[in-house]
Amino acid sequence: MHTAGKVLLIIGGIITALGIVMTVGGAASAELNPESENVWEGTSGDFTIPDDDIYGVYIKGSSSECEQIGSSTSISITNTAGDEIFEKSCEFNEDDDYLNDDFQRVGSIEYWSTNAGDKVTITSNVKIYIVGDIDALGDVAGGFIAAAGGILIAICGGVILLIGLILALTLKTKDPVMMQQGQMMGGQMMVGQMPMQHMPAQQMPAQTTAQPYEFQQK
Repeated sequence: MHTAGKVLLIIGGIITALGIVMTVGGAASAELNPESENVWEGTSGDFTIPDDDIYGVYIKGSSSECEQIGSSTSISITNTAGDEIFEKSCEFNEDDDYLNDDFQRVGSIEYWSTNAGDKVTITSNVKIYIVGDIDALGDVAGGFIAAAGGILIAICGGVILLIGLILALTLKTKDPVMMQQGQMMGGQMMVGQMPMQHMPAQQMPAQTTAQPYEFQQK
């Protein structure tokens, strides 16, 4: 397998896995689950308003149970003065909304009647879950963004994987060792075929024989 194909396959696999993780995590946080994201749950007791938020009241069950509040279902939330501050509302119960299908939003605590730090008293014949809606919607929006980003990242990783697979199937790795051996063998054959050239005979300088000097006597 070609090196470029291997590298792209590894990178594409990592990016795709990261995108899948982001998508799953984002989708999980894009759905409101009052059972795990509430600031108070129970049937009766005191609740202190923690912050300036719109606090929705949720119950488990079908949308029809919201319509039963006031008859078979009783939910009451009062302030320290004894005034009723629970507002029934069933218009948010849709199958394709942000809420987990096992829960229904049945109303809210009056926003204009309470402030952060106020204490309210809750009395109900069903278990209720109080959720800070603004904070929860922010988490849901963040989950949608994370899921969308994860999908885009996974697509990019898939494209890189495809390119790496194509390169791996089409490109072949050349063996540099075999090429070097072939070049060496070819070079040796050429050297063996080269004709021998006659080297010019080195001419030695002529030697002179020293003639003895004869002295003539007079």
